[in-house]
Amino acid sequence: MQTAHENPDTYYRDELHSIKEEVTTLRSEFSRFSQRANQQHIEGMLTEMRKNFMKPMVDYLCEDANERMHSQMTRDCGMREFCETAFMDILQETAGLVCRGKVDSETVKQYRSKIEELRNEAKTPQCSKCFSEATGLFEKQVKFMRSLQIYEDLEDDGNKGDISDLQPEKMVPEICEPIANKQRLLMLKALSGESKTFSELSKLTGLRGGNLLFHLQKLLDTGMILQRSERGDYIITRKGYSTLQGLSRIYSEIGDA
Repeated sequence: MQTAHENPDTYYRDELHSIKEEVTTLRSEFSRFSQRANQQHIEGMLTEMRKNFMKPMVDYLCEDANERMHSQMTRDCGMREFCETAFMDILQETAGLVCRGKVDSETVKQYRSKIEELRNEAKTPQCSKCFSEATGLFEKQVKFMRSLQIYEDLEDDGNKGDISDLQPEKMVPEICEPIANKQRLLMLKALSGESKTFSELSKLTGLRGGNLLFHLQKLLDTGMILQRSERGDYIITRKGYSTLQGLSRIYSEIGDA
């Protein structure tokens, strides 16, 4: 019997086949490498384009926040300068988030917590106006991130809990009923900006005497608002403000849908 070396045709045919397999393998590997290199190059270009495009947007968000806070914050307050600086530090940082390719819910949650920590230190009824403005600007930035599809709040801050945890027997009387009235919702919205007296709320709603007192009592009984003294002005509570924020998010999502 002849060996491969004794049969040159068979030997060279096997060698040629082996070489062809190696060339095919090398060609395949080079193709994959080239595709990865091209993809990385494209992704690099897109990242650079995103940065160049987003920088003016970040500048706009910072400028908008600065102008709004400066013009809308309570003027006759000794803490104005401190609070304005604190708010702008947060809003400038969150504006910078839009340059990221992705913003996770934990990051947004942390910044919401920072604003809440500042709110817990609020000492006067006038503080609610400033916090309302700062919170509104923050949520505006978050909505912008959402529109860029770099942020999805599927688990954001526990805002979307398990539906099985809903308790209608508690939610209806404590949350739904108090705000299921145009005049009460109008009062709650007005109080989110600053405290109001009985007469100011009467002028705002067109309600008088016992009619106004009836609606105020609904909000008082459910902890949405507080009265500073027996005949003092009315202020919103954290529960009332959180309820307004929740309504705003629901309305925004329904509107987007």
